Amino acid sequence: MTWNNNPPPRPAPSDDDGRLRELGYKQELKRHLSVLSNFSISFTVISVLTGVTTLYNTGLAFGGPATMTLGWFLAGAFTMAVGLSMAEICSAFPTSGGLYYWSARLSGHRWAPFASWITGWFNIVAQWAGTASIDFSLAQLIQVIILLSTGGNNGGGYMASKYVVFAFHAGILLTHAAINSLSISWLSLLGQFAALWNMLGVFVLMIAVPVVATERASAKYVFTHFNTGNSAGIHSNLYIFVLGLLMSQYTLSGYDASAHMTEETKNAGRNGPIGIISAIGISLVVGWGYILGITFAVKDIPFLLSPDNNAGGYAIAQVFYLAFKSRYGNGAGGIVCLWIVAVAIYFCGMSSMTSNSRMTYAFSRDGAMPFSSIWHKVNKQEVPINAVWLSAFISLCMALPVTELNLPTCSNLFRNEVAVHSYIYSI
Repeated sequence: MTWNNNPPPRPAPSDDDGRLRELGYKQELKRHLSVLSNFSISFTVISVLTGVTTLYNTGLAFGGPATMTLGWFLAGAFTMAVGLSMAEICSAFPTSGGLYYWSARLSGHRWAPFASWITGWFNIVAQWAGTASIDFSLAQLIQVIILLSTGGNNGGGYMASKYVVFAFHAGILLTHAAINSLSISWLSLLGQFAALWNMLGVFVLMIAVPVVATERASAKYVFTHFNTGNSAGIHSNLYIFVLGLLMSQYTLSGYDASAHMTEETKNAGRNGPIGIISAIGISLVVGWGYILGITFAVKDIPFLLSPDNNAGGYAIAQVFYLAFKSRYGNGAGGIVCLWIVAVAIYFCGMSSMTSNSRMTYAFSRDGAMPFSSIWHKVNKQEVPINAVWLSAFISLCMALPVTELNLPTCSNLFRNEVAVHSYIYSI
């Protein structure tokens, strides 16, 4: 990483390669992404269908409807403030390194090494853990889909063991690594399709579930009911509210992907920041719609969280299943809805690996990782292939300790949802 105290005037916005040379790097990755493709990757990583669905149990248990519907905008306001700041910095320093490079440039020569090192390692470990968390969440959801498809928890349905769930996780990571080994042209197309799937999926579910449900909550319940009953034994309303915000904050993360993709984005100094801001803004709107649509179908919180229900304690799965079963006599429609979510989570994990492999590439390019010369190599398709497979391997290893936790059943996995996600995502 090199720079001058008095850098020359910035080149024209279209001269992305020239700007990158000013920042101390040569162009190695294929610059193919449009502003839509850049946005699509961040929007897919945020993926409200992923975050809200997988941590809906947390929102229900800690504060319930009021925390989820109103807290969403509280978390969103802070997220947008951070995103606007990041977008401004990204416009000046559009590199794949993103946050750690910015830290170095903004902290001065004296503190630059420490600031970039500490920021880089926090960022890269969090990204690996994020991919692990997303793909493990998908493995858990597949476990529930199989359970409901084979009769449910109370009808002799098949309950996959934690080792089978881990095998699902490994298989998902393998396919994500294979997809991310393709050229950026393919990833651009897949990213745009993934963003469309997430957008349409939200609208389908937020309309279908409350419409199909035979019983609906009142608007007063959805916006004002504050649930204080939780298995953690926490009685402080403020603490309960803060814990309930974890659902919103976990969902509204990953928008730095637009920054990590700037070396593959055309007109990066403009389109990277647009990708960050638009991904956050659109996610805030569609995410709130999704939360409202699902929460209007919620009536009995303790039952939805109970490990004895048909979904084994996976609240949103139980909501979907009950809505269709109460209307049509079977929950097949609810299972279809869960598959819509599952595909969205799959795309989320795919784009997450795209982003963190670019961070791995950039960090190793600056010699900040062990065996850096290996990880920043680019293949003939201009893909940082070694960084892709390293990211997949580390994300796999991060989930290994889950197999040793005392979580032998689906219900226990969801009762300990906060612990599992906190371990994997905030390692």
